[in-house]
Amino acid sequence: MKKYFDSAIVLDDHGLFTDAFSLLLERYNLFNFVKACNDPNEFFAFLNSFGRKGVVIFLDYYLGEDNGLSLISEINRINKNAKIVFLTSALSPFLIQTLKRYNPAGILSKSCSVDTLKQCVEDVTSEKSFLDPLFQHMLNTQQSLQVKFTAREIELLKYFAKGETIAATAEKMFLSPHTVIAHRRKMMAKAECQSITHLLTFAKENGLL
Repeated sequence: MKKYFDSAIVLDDHGLFTDAFSLLLERYNLFNFVKACNDPNEFFAFLNSFGRKGVVIFLDYYLGEDNGLSLISEINRINKNAKIVFLTSALSPFLIQTLKRYNPAGILSKSCSVDTLKQCVEDVTSEKSFLDPLFQHMLNTQQSLQVKFTAREIELLKYFAKGETIAATAEKMFLSPHTVIAHRRKMMAKAECQSITHLLTFAKENGLL
């Protein structure tokens, strides 16, 4: 089981958590090699050098200027053998549903027990999917939301939340202002929001920001 997935990479922008989590993986001999990264650029530089070997990537959803969803396509391009496990401290059914739509190998709560972490590693390295029992219980007891935001739309929300203009957002995301406006209109319709302020409130309440 561990002959193929014997390496892990942890990407989280909080250095103390990254180091502590990496040490935990090593302490319990869950992987033979663990690389800790705090910055997406550092992470991708290492992933490119790692080759196409099987690796489990523990990926934080909240990454400062980025979010984990926005990195998935590039990860898959570099290494199709990588297994992604999302890490999050959020307790939002909407966020967990959003993460599940991207078919990660696992979704793990940052407040999980060591036993839950071990089970996650065992399932993921055995080609099984894993959902933290805390999140599974949460989804079982919450009414499913039908709103679906894409990774690109969530990335746009982060710029809107910072107060960026349409023009500035379009320039930073290499889109036309018309496309940004169209995305914003579509998101507001999905969430049944009448204003950008209402949309940002919806996003924050549901753990997207």
